Amino acid sequence: MENIAKLIGDDLQRLEESIDKLLTTRVSFIREVVHHIIKSGGKRIRPILVILSAKMSGCADYRHIPYAAIVEFIHTATLLHDDVVDNAKTRRGSPTANTLWGNEPSVLVGDFLFSKSFDLMVSDQNSAVLAVMSRVTTALAEGEIMELLKTSDVETTEDDYYEIIANKTAVLLSAACEVGAILGGVDQDKRKALNRFGYHFGMAFQLTDDVLDYVSKGTTLGKDAGSDLKEGKITLPLIHALKSATPEERTVVTDSINKPRMTQKDYRKILNMIKRRGGIEYTVQASKNHAEQAMSFLNAFPPSPYRDAMTGLAQYVTKRET
Repeated sequence: MENIAKLIGDDLQRLEESIDKLLTTRVSFIREVVHHIIKSGGKRIRPILVILSAKMSGCADYRHIPYAAIVEFIHTATLLHDDVVDNAKTRRGSPTANTLWGNEPSVLVGDFLFSKSFDLMVSDQNSAVLAVMSRVTTALAEGEIMELLKTSDVETTEDDYYEIIANKTAVLLSAACEVGAILGGVDQDKRKALNRFGYHFGMAFQLTDDVLDYVSKGTTLGKDAGSDLKEGKITLPLIHALKSATPEERTVVTDSINKPRMTQKDYRKILNMIKRRGGIEYTVQASKNHAEQAMSFLNAFPPSPYRDAMTGLAQYVTKRET
């Protein structure tokens, strides 16, 4: 990430300035909430993908910067809504907006960010970008609803899981790359290649996140290990482990997940079962497979520092600290 910061340092500075400039509102409370979450230490992966894709596609000016900010606004809106749905207390090591200000303000500020994003895109009158982002926001909502419907459902299949994370995570990363391609004016083949890079990158990113939820020390994700499981999220490590679990192990999982509050003892039992049944290794390999697929789509572009940076991001996503 340090090399990327050096490569596009000027763009990243302009991004931060654009976020502040575009967040125009008469309601100062909105700025307070948005700044709390946007300035809380996120790595800016999605806007970075817009910037790198645009530059790799030949965008010579800075017209991609407002769109990078817009993508971050949309991502921030989903975080605000997610934390309310999950009743999350911390994010990136800080109190969530819903913890500080309540659920209603968090949802409404998330709604504002979605609306503001489309207002900004409409004013720029780029119909191709607008079409991409319209599809994406619909898919994001579908992904969140699908995940909600599968809460604590131990019958969740791999297909169910992949459909959820594709909509919940991969589509926005895919769109970030495609927006860069559109702004760079590349042909349809290169635009599709960047779309597919972003999709597989996003799948690898979420798969790694779901591994880290079981094995991180808490510093990597900014939350305690096991948080997703305790919220009833059935992810690939558990789905895979359940395929070969004994009836007794399945009963332990079902009983623990259906408790009003899962204990640390319950969580450790499930974690040990997942490790015995190879769920962690299986998911790590799945993440690596998607990262490799992502990198293969970069071959549509000639060598450049920006392509190298995109490759580095895909490699980084599977090696995040555990």
